[in-house]
Amino acid sequence: MRIGSALLFVVCVPLLGRAQSTGDSLNLAGRSNIVLGIGLTGARSATASPDLQSTHTTGEVGSFAFTHWVRPEIAVLVSTSVLNADATTSGGNAHTNVITPILFGVSYSPRAVALTSSLRPFVSAAVGPYVHTVSDAGTNTASSSTESVAGARFAAGTNWFVARHFMLSLEGDYHAVGRFSRQDAATSKASGLGLSFGLGFTWGGKY
Repeated sequence: MRIGSALLFVVCVPLLGRAQSTGDSLNLAGRSNIVLGIGLTGARSATASPDLQSTHTTGEVGSFAFTHWVRPEIAVLVSTSVLNADATTSGGNAHTNVITPILFGVSYSPRAVALTSSLRPFVSAAVGPYVHTVSDAGTNTASSSTESVAGARFAAGTNWFVARHFMLSLEGDYHAVGRFSRQDAATSKASGLGLSFGLGFTWGGKY
């Protein structure tokens, strides 16, 4: 359902942006963009009963990324996302855990493989800490803990500069994450492949 909605959005949105000029995006130097993303793959499950409510998600739930092109084909990027979120409430006790990577890296959009002036395939690599946060709360007690391990994210996809200040992104990625000392529902599958869709706002550069 989420994949179908994203594809429908990709097809329909350009019709709304035709009044704006996309210009020549082969030279991306000076351009910046902010992208909000959602994961299209992974598993989602929920359980609800009088004594137990739980939700469990593997893969990317959502992401936020900032990218700035320092050269016509090369950009620096900063991103964060929510991976493998898990929440359970039973009686008077609540348990949540989630992995949040904070990554810094580079992206390469070669002109040689540009599909059009506005469709730019790219590859990217980023590294940084993957932070595992665990929180437990009961009637009379509350506790929380965090653990960080090093990891990296490798991605390939296409940016579509639909209009001067509007872009779409579709990418596949792989998270390579170190081993957490606490093994639970979130950390058991921290590494893995995924597919995501992004909606972005872009500015700067030459058009």
